[in-house]
Amino acid sequence: MIALMGAAGNVGSKVASRLLDRGEEIRVLEHGRSLRSLEERGAHVVKGDAREVGTLRELLAGADAAFILLPDDLADPHFVATRSAMSEAIAAALAERPTRHVVALSAAGADREDMTGPPAGLREYERRLSALADVDILVLRPASYMDYLLMSIPLIQAQRINGSAIEGDRRIPMIATADVAREAAERLARRDFTGHTAKLLLGPEDVSMREATTALGARLGMPELPYVEFPPDDMKAAFVAAGMSDEAASQLVDMQLGLNEGRPFDGVRRTAESATPTRLDEFLNGALAGATTEGGGSR
Repeated sequence: MIALMGAAGNVGSKVASRLLDRGEEIRVLEHGRSLRSLEERGAHVVKGDAREVGTLRELLAGADAAFILLPDDLADPHFVATRSAMSEAIAAALAERPTRHVVALSAAGADREDMTGPPAGLREYERRLSALADVDILVLRPASYMDYLLMSIPLIQAQRINGSAIEGDRRIPMIATADVAREAAERLARRDFTGHTAKLLLGPEDVSMREATTALGARLGMPELPYVEFPPDDMKAAFVAAGMSDEAASQLVDMQLGLNEGRPFDGVRRTAESATPTRLDEFLNGALAGATTEGGGSR
């Protein structure tokens, strides 16, 4: 039995699907969004709160391996405290009911003391996991997700621009969540790691936001789509207008500004071990197949 958190999310849903495709027995935590489609495919579903140790005990009961993460609720007004409570509950549940092999999803830079934004919370999460004995833990630290570029489509459609607080020409590693899920699912199935280890996943290439915007525009029928560097206050206001809490919006802006200062990739070099196969063009071709935008609308 493999237990999974985050099975409704970008990475966790793909991990669950891959494991089911392999014929693995899985148990998933329904925390908010419905997991009916996974249940219909044979997954066992535990419903509850990821901040509650009792819920996590039920999820982990009898599991040979587990996939853990901190689910994001960007509308949560207590974004930071909620993530801290989750990491505390996860560590407590694993200490009480050790699951021998654990793959923990984190992020590149979570091991750095100078990180800001959500990765700073992941540093606390990793520290709590590192204190666990009798558990073999593999921490995956992926780069920026290509999938998050798709969140800009409403802005692009409405205003025919793309933008963020990230410097337009700063090239950063980007990775497809499908590649992260592939690594996680393979390691959960093989259980071929011991001790406490971490692995960077940096995608196949570094991409700037200006380059990514050009690639998005080409697939949305706007080959001249511009990228705009928004002031931090304007970026935060845009996030809040999109439904994020004030605290979550601040965290994301801090993360973008950290990228401008070279965090978390300063000094990081891609290797054969940290590279993954899906390039940005391939990802966008799959995600936006047939997508066009004309006259401000989409079809």
